[in-house]
Amino acid sequence: MIHSILVILYNLMRFVLGKLRHGSRYAVHPLQRISPFAVLKLFQHGRMEIGRNTELAHGCDIEVFDQATVSIGEATYMNRYCMISAHSGVKIGHNCMFGSGVKVFDNNHLHSPEAGVSTELSSAPIVIGDRCWLASDVVVLKGVTIGDNCVVGAGCIIYKDLPAGSVVYNKQELIVR
Repeated sequence: MIHSILVILYNLMRFVLGKLRHGSRYAVHPLQRISPFAVLKLFQHGRMEIGRNTELAHGCDIEVFDQATVSIGEATYMNRYCMISAHSGVKIGHNCMFGSGVKVFDNNHLHSPEAGVSTELSSAPIVIGDRCWLASDVVVLKGVTIGDNCVVGAGCIIYKDLPAGSVVYNKQELIVR
């Protein structure tokens, strides 16, 4: 009980400081369950929207750059060590569940055979629908749209759109000798 009260007080303080620092770019509902060890960063003109009753567990890291917006719907749960990096935008629906270690990147570094890896980025927005479950260590790459009610199995790398109601898993063969 005391722990819950401390978390609520901490989040109210985070809300007030976020509003003072970022103004309308920080559209986070004041009553959240965000771990004190979750990191929320806004750079340049980035915007963050987090709906009511969303939970971000210990070690979650959300970074919003440039003109991007990260929007997380109501009652969404992100387990330990999830990460979102947004340069174009990431929209996550309501009532979603993310397993530990889920990574969402709407960007990647440019590369050429002549110059190698560049610090310049290409990016495209990501949309994750309502009531989706992304299991542990899923990676979602730029430009992807995941429809409502999708389940993505542990360790999958999602690099193309998934229609609503999809179930995705790695078909791996475990060989024991």
